[in-house]
Amino acid sequence: MNAPFPKWPQIMVVEDDMLVSAALEIALESKHCRVLGPVATLEDAHALLDASNPDFALIDYRLAATTTEDLLASLDARHIPTCVLTGARASELPQAYAQCAVLQKPFRLDALLDALRQVRPG
Repeated sequence: MNAPFPKWPQIMVVEDDMLVSAALEIALESKHCRVLGPVATLEDAHALLDASNPDFALIDYRLAATTTEDLLASLDARHIPTCVLTGARASELPQAYAQCAVLQKPFRLDALLDALRQVRPG
């Protein structure tokens, strides 16, 4: 359960809560993942996606007054597995998020790592 993710060197993190994004960054790096970001806006997320090749994305459902549905379409087009972080239940999210792993906030590190393993490519 505590093994690193050797096939997942780059995880894109899109989260507008600084405490959550810092905790994610620390936790992922402790598991030998390289964190891209974190970024807190859709504009920065799209720029990061354009400039990098993440193996996986962790995205907050809601960033300020908008959602990440637009970003999700870009991630889907590039076949990047995505886990959505949200305070809502998975059933409350729009249909566009149906193929994503969903972690309801607050969550434990073990739950995050389990979600990553479930959708890990290869």
